[in-house]
Amino acid sequence: MLKAPVTPSLLSEPIIRICTEVSPGQTPVYVEVIPDAKATVNDCFPNVERKVSYDGGVMVIGWSIWESSGLFVEAEFHAVWQSPTGDLIDITPKSAPSSRILFLPQPGAVYSGRQVNNVRRAIGNDPEVNAYLRAHDAMFEFLNRGARATQHGMMSLGGKDLVEYEALAGTIQMLGMRLAKRDKHYSPYLPCWCGSGKKAKWCHKSAGPR
Repeated sequence: MLKAPVTPSLLSEPIIRICTEVSPGQTPVYVEVIPDAKATVNDCFPNVERKVSYDGGVMVIGWSIWESSGLFVEAEFHAVWQSPTGDLIDITPKSAPSSRILFLPQPGAVYSGRQVNNVRRAIGNDPEVNAYLRAHDAMFEFLNRGARATQHGMMSLGGKDLVEYEALAGTIQMLGMRLAKRDKHYSPYLPCWCGSGKKAKWCHKSAGPR
């Protein structure tokens, strides 16, 4: 499986371009991640709302900026807490733990309760990277189609919806594995992307590029 995007260490040209695209005129800043004891993983807006209610301060809305193995950059709609003393802190625990994020404020932005798709931009013009990003966009459209747009957490799928979901998930997994083999940190001895528990070398190694 392609590793989760990480916090950029440098403000490279692709990072600057995506920042200019999603929030023109704003400067990204590094914000320390200090998960709040009452916060839930990846649920930033409710987390910050609760934090403001019992500790004061304000919610600051913007974008977390990520990069993935030199393949693409990504902006994720996000909220952080500004303490009463003016410090910005990301209080939301991550599924892939990070000690800091690169945060781009977006003055005037509001959260309406509906999911906002991540903005992803390929570095270069690689067909497999482009296909991987299109698959993620298609998955977002599927998960937020109709009444699902306001649903959060687990959802029940059946019939054609389940078939469509499984096809999209399979495409993302397959392309993710192919791209992972081009990541300098990839190892055939890591657990396979398919979740079998076997090492990739003895499981789906043949599904990647030769």
